[in-house]
Amino acid sequence: MTISENTTTIVVREPLDPTPEQVLVLKRYANASRASFNFAYGLKHEAQQRWVRGRDRLVSEGLSREEADRRAPMVFVPRGSDVQRIFLAVREQPLAGPLREGESEHRRMFRWWAGVNAIVCQQAFRDADTAFANWRSSGRRAGEGVGYPRPKRVGRCRDSFRMTSVRLVGSDLRHVRIGGEKDPAGQRALIVRLHRPARRLARAMARGGVVKMVTVAREGSQWWASFNVRIVLPPPAQPSRRQREAGTVGVDLGVAVFAATSEPVLTAAGKEQLFVNPRHLDNARRQLHKWQRRMARRHVKGLPAHRQNAGWREARDQVAHLMGLVAQRRASTQHLLSKQLVTQFEHVALEDLRVKNMTRTARGTIEAPGRNVAAKAGLNRAILDVGFGKIRRQIEYKAKWHGVTVTAVNPAYTSQTCHRCGHVDRKSRRTRSLFECTRCGHVTHADIGAAHNIKHRALAPDANEAR
Repeated sequence: MTISENTTTIVVREPLDPTPEQVLVLKRYANASRASFNFAYGLKHEAQQRWVRGRDRLVSEGLSREEADRRAPMVFVPRGSDVQRIFLAVREQPLAGPLREGESEHRRMFRWWAGVNAIVCQQAFRDADTAFANWRSSGRRAGEGVGYPRPKRVGRCRDSFRMTSVRLVGSDLRHVRIGGEKDPAGQRALIVRLHRPARRLARAMARGGVVKMVTVAREGSQWWASFNVRIVLPPPAQPSRRQREAGTVGVDLGVAVFAATSEPVLTAAGKEQLFVNPRHLDNARRQLHKWQRRMARRHVKGLPAHRQNAGWREARDQVAHLMGLVAQRRASTQHLLSKQLVTQFEHVALEDLRVKNMTRTARGTIEAPGRNVAAKAGLNRAILDVGFGKIRRQIEYKAKWHGVTVTAVNPAYTSQTCHRCGHVDRKSRRTRSLFECTRCGHVTHADIGAAHNIKHRALAPDANEAR
């Protein structure tokens, strides 16, 4: 594959099924990645603090903050390759200070790197570069600002590491090889079983795909391998005859009803227009509350996560396991709906929802306290459980694979407008689900009517022309 070819990168996620012994190795790799990031963070943070001290000295001499920022002396900030060179020079140095009980005189300063593939540490150094680069450029680019980087704490950050030496092995597509350490006395390569055959990854590689990077991470109690595969872009897809005949579909996302469509969608149960919200988080809430209360009871105040007792860690692992199951079930529902829409229609119309504004807290301030705070918090949880933004993102990227057009329309008054006559009246919505137009008397399900309005607005960009 040459640089001139039109390429893109796709991510293929595969669940791992490691043995208990292999889980310990994966955790050691993740801990080494975290410690490597913190090593690079410490060097970069110290360099940043030296620059800050130089700037503050100029401010104390009478310069303005802006002028001091421009005239502060430059400070060398080590990058990934510099950090690696420093680390190689000091990693074998013994620790200073008195020995603890049972410690050898030859104890090392950085014990976590021993037996770990060097690529894990190198990628963590690069992650620190990226974190500081994002912070520096956040004020000069679109989007929200990025806060100052923070070190990764045990028990607070996700267990993950990145490598290039991970590949499929065997003809059954059920095993991956995770590279070990070059030192014969170090960690040997692991052959980890997959939960399912990696057919999608095999197809991508059969079409000329190249695995550039692999991220191994723990989500709840499940370990995943995410393969970044560089592939050549196929020719632009065109809608099929069935998609062209189906035309445009409007989709109204909600909480009581997961999704309502203006046209019937073919599912395993038949043709449907109303998709019931599975409420994955609510279904797991009883068990979640049980283990969260147990975590609270067993927590020792003042101790960091890695020093809490075994009972607290057990409860924490159970909470993580349940939240991981909720996330997997939610993603499965979202992927199923998005695939059905982009494979059955030529044009998908959605509402341009501002989820961040919709889920803003109603708590208020001490001077002006909010009202119905608990009810608003419950609504926010339900909105985030559905995942409006993620569904839209999935539809948009899958639409490119199937030659589908996606349009986001203004969501104002879609549930109060009659899609037959165009009359807008909040009184037309008799109940949460019943819509009866106060002008023409048209009766329909409120969410299906909103889906029709979304479709009309996508076909008539001028909202005044939508009927």
